Amino acid sequence: LQRNEVKMKEKIKLGYEIKTGKEVNIYPSHLIVTGITQLSGKTTTLEALIKRSGLKAVIFKTKIGEKSFTEGIEIAPFFRDRSDYEFVKSLIEAYAKEKLFLEKGTLMRLCKGSVSLIEIKKRVDEELASGKLRGLKEEIHTRLQHYLENLIPQIQYANLSKTLDIREGINIMNLERFSEEAQSLIIQSVADEVLKTMKGVIIVIPEAWKFLPQKYNNPCKRVVESFIRQGATNGNFIWIDSQDMAGVDKIPLKQITEWCLGYQSEINEVKHTLGQIPLPKSQKPKAEDIMSLGTCIVYFATRERTINVYVQPF
Repeated sequence: LQRNEVKMKEKIKLGYEIKTGKEVNIYPSHLIVTGITQLSGKTTTLEALIKRSGLKAVIFKTKIGEKSFTEGIEIAPFFRDRSDYEFVKSLIEAYAKEKLFLEKGTLMRLCKGSVSLIEIKKRVDEELASGKLRGLKEEIHTRLQHYLENLIPQIQYANLSKTLDIREGINIMNLERFSEEAQSLIIQSVADEVLKTMKGVIIVIPEAWKFLPQKYNNPCKRVVESFIRQGATNGNFIWIDSQDMAGVDKIPLKQITEWCLGYQSEINEVKHTLGQIPLPKSQKPKAEDIMSLGTCIVYFATRERTINVYVQPF
């Protein structure tokens, strides 16, 4: 079948309904899988759906010693340098773990007409070296200099690829050796390149609380929002892997249409999980139902239906 010139299945087999044994199929769409790592079967769920979807997928390994997704092609980390204001602002905010306020106007001026982060850093250095800055202006430039001094080497010496080569099946990008800020840059670059130039690709965003944080900015947030709004036109989808929903930015979550909700043990996360199930209160599962879900057993929730499903491994 052809959909938007992208070869994919009309539906993807998820598994079987617990009560009836009926086969459960889902449409390719933006999706989130939640549940406690190693106990809920998140990786098994994502791997099965990717392999049965007929689409290419990019997986990011971000934690040292991570054992998920052992089958696939390892591809080189990709990065495309940018120097526009919104990108640089989000990068610095991700590093500083706080929102920029006083620095905004200065950073906007420094970014205007620049072609790289290195050029912005050079402009900051030159203005500080001139000796003309005083008071607040000097403090702002000193802070920006500090942020850029720490961020740029992570990109310069990482031997990152300038081309993104995605093959059929699961593509694994190992980012274990990179800092959290560099991981954010790479994930942002990959998602942006796929959105603009490719068709039929799934981007799996790991640890959503880290790369889509609610309280501060991150380079990934803006591109994920664009991807969710525009990607499906070309058969590109964002799939989010998240242990829980606490601390995750709610703007992209509001646009996710399919939720695979797995085992949770912490009562607040159980409440968040129940809150995502679009059923009247009398028909919703109980807290103990969420706290006793087995591995690869999820509540699959969309606007139209909620089903308790055993996810069939690939």
